Amino acid sequence: MIYSKKTILAIAAMVGLGLACTPSEPEVEETVSQKITASIADNGSSANWAKTDVIGVYTDASENNVKYTTSSAGASVTFTASTEVSGAPKYAYYPYSTGNASLKATGLKGSIAQDQTAGVSNYMYGVQTGTNSDGDTTFEFHKMFADVTFTVETAGSVLEGLEVESINVNVTRDGAAVPVCGEFSYSAADGSYSYSTSYNEFTTVSKAVVFPTVKAGDVLTVTAKSADAEAVAELTVEGDVVAGGYYEVNVQLPAAPVVEPEEPETPEEPETPEQPSEPETPAVAGTFTAATYNVDGLPKKISFITINGDGPGSDGTKSISSKIASDNWDFVGFSEDFAYHTELTSALSAWTFGTYRGSVKSMSSNNTDGLGFAARNATCSFSNENIVEFTSDYGGLTSGANTCIKKGFRHYVMTLADGTEIDVIITHMNTYSSSGSGHINAQHAQLKQIAQYVNSLKANNRPIIIMGDTNCRYTRHDFQTYFWGVLDSSFEVKDPWVEFQWDGVYPTYGGKSLMVSDATGTNSSTDIICENTQKGEVVDKIIYINNPDAPVQISANSYLRDYDGYNGLADHMPIVVEFSYTVTK
Repeated sequence: MIYSKKTILAIAAMVGLGLACTPSEPEVEETVSQKITASIADNGSSANWAKTDVIGVYTDASENNVKYTTSSAGASVTFTASTEVSGAPKYAYYPYSTGNASLKATGLKGSIAQDQTAGVSNYMYGVQTGTNSDGDTTFEFHKMFADVTFTVETAGSVLEGLEVESINVNVTRDGAAVPVCGEFSYSAADGSYSYSTSYNEFTTVSKAVVFPTVKAGDVLTVTAKSADAEAVAELTVEGDVVAGGYYEVNVQLPAAPVVEPEEPETPEEPETPEQPSEPETPAVAGTFTAATYNVDGLPKKISFITINGDGPGSDGTKSISSKIASDNWDFVGFSEDFAYHTELTSALSAWTFGTYRGSVKSMSSNNTDGLGFAARNATCSFSNENIVEFTSDYGGLTSGANTCIKKGFRHYVMTLADGTEIDVIITHMNTYSSSGSGHINAQHAQLKQIAQYVNSLKANNRPIIIMGDTNCRYTRHDFQTYFWGVLDSSFEVKDPWVEFQWDGVYPTYGGKSLMVSDATGTNSSTDIICENTQKGEVVDKIIYINNPDAPVQISANSYLRDYDGYNGLADHMPIVVEFSYTVTK
């Protein structure tokens, strides 16, 4: 039945709840106006609603929910349905999102971000409390998580007189990580939740929202940062953190060290002077930029069969070449450099290419790996090209051209302008399929083969970069067993995407795939659509490895999936990483 009577819901919430809400849409003219009025369980935070806040409401007539908006602010406001509603209000939640519009009340999706510097809202669920004198339904809203406000005392510390621009909070229990934010599922019926991806640290300016997982005795490691300095303090939690709680944390930074001037020593009579020793050669330092790019160079047809009708073709590959020439990368590893190699090199006359092994000519075996390597002559060179085929593969042309081409990896010794040497491995691995285990088994075998080869390079005492189209994701491939677990334990291994987009925390094997925002689809039982394109995981990867005892060490300065620069030129975007290096000679 369609209610003709207006139902009212009044809600009180914490200050700033509107920060993470979806802006209200223009109100549409309704045949039946439905409104709700409610209150919020007080947690001592003196909270108010903002005019832009939006809630979702379920009725007893539908498993889908309806968006309700308000034009008022305060402790108690009126929310109005954005469309005609059937049934009586049953459940309500905050904040509303379009991604949850078609989900059941017990299976909503939410996220408490690691980066809370721009503000973050608590999640709430509504409980019916009866009706008011006008016969309107009333609700009371309850916060699912805890609100925390940090105050940093800088007096006497290295930050005294400086503006604290951000604080990073890390939470541990007996040395183990305590999950305090991340992705989760929750119920509008009772506020119960379970997280799918979690992290034990977050960054904020002062206010934060955390899972009620923190217990008495847990340790907070707080790093306060200004533009020019930082200081670290450790605090022990005095009591358990509970859902709906409000906590004020005072952080007293440690005193700056006092440096007492040394008393000058009475000079001794000089002995016969020795011949001065040769000064040590100072450390060399510099930067370089590496890229990996699947250029989608399969031919459009083989034997009158269309296999790559939407590929970039000749003109698109020429555009790729021109764009690379203007971007000034130092070296790049290519995948699927098949039919359009001439076009790919057309604008790169100032670059040196590795071996080109030809195109795909038939449906049967082809003596090509589709790999290509190029170095910009002005900044670097390479030698010692070694081509290695994979010993395991699975699937034919229709399953990713895995057996009709000689997939594998190549090894180059890269020499930078000052003579510094780095080992570079480029690869294009077996394609992935969710059907059966054949593709996964082949990929795991290939990861292991690459790791074993890397181990053989340890004696070279050089950093190692691995890059290419791996067709692998951390969420669906067991890197721990077949890659990191095979590598020499003394190696230091890092992925710049994890460093810069996920604060060094690797996605969980077997967890939901972290899809890029330009991918089709919505959040599902298997996928999470990342709003930030850079945070989504792609199969193109750059991984770097340091030998701690080696004279040359490298580190990543930045990570970029160049969607804006190369969108539409191929079915992959290049991954670009700037590195720094130091050489102690």
